[in-house]
Amino acid sequence: MTALLTIILPFFNEQGWIGRTIDSLVAQNDERFLLLLIDNGSTDGGAAEAAIHIAALGDRARILSCPTPGKINALAAGLAQVDTPLVATCDADTIYPSDYVRRIIALFGHHDGAAAVMAIDLYAPAEDMRSQRRIAFILRKGRRFAIKCHAGGYAQAFRTAALRAGGGFDAARWPYVLEDHEIVHRIMRHGRVVYHPDHVCFPSERRVSRDAVSWTRAERLLYRYLPGRALDWYFYHFLGRRLAARNSMGVALRNKDWASPSA
Repeated sequence: MTALLTIILPFFNEQGWIGRTIDSLVAQNDERFLLLLIDNGSTDGGAAEAAIHIAALGDRARILSCPTPGKINALAAGLAQVDTPLVATCDADTIYPSDYVRRIIALFGHHDGAAAVMAIDLYAPAEDMRSQRRIAFILRKGRRFAIKCHAGGYAQAFRTAALRAGGGFDAARWPYVLEDHEIVHRIMRHGRVVYHPDHVCFPSERRVSRDAVSWTRAERLLYRYLPGRALDWYFYHFLGRRLAARNSMGVALRNKDWASPSA
């Protein structure tokens, strides 16, 4: 079976989280994918945990090392190894439905002009009214603000050629947090982004504690309402400088200020 998709999963000190994420990928009902885990210098047992859980995938999964700190560096190291037409990024604290890979491949197949396919992040079962409201909300935003990003790096998939044409993952260009939004800004020059109500994932709610290394409400609103022609200015002259002043660099995400779910 020929692989169509490579999943890049960077991780740093994710012991207690990464095993269940890998298990959700092992359980995919479409096997046309490769799983590439990038150990970004972990000092806990996360790499050993990952090795145990990927065993079921055999030669369809491997772990590489990227000792240069920062998620963007790990993603770049992973992308350099990709030779499939599609590539997705996943996070070590997110659960992926069994049809996640199948939907990525199908959505790209149905949308020739798509450069990216995004999943909708849910924090309750998909049939729960809270999730249904969130799906409707993201779809509305996706239609109204079609040139903006409405999904994080835990939920993004790209045509590999478009990702590389946009410059790929580049710490020299963007060493800050919010690299998932900046990369989508560049990718949008090479095709549109697709959302679908049935394409979802389930990130950990620990993300609510990351406000210190995120953007402010004013920065989010400005991003939402600026026209496309102003987005280069927004990222490279406005937001980047503000994040630098707050020391909101990508390496700040290496701080783990929560307990492991297995603790």
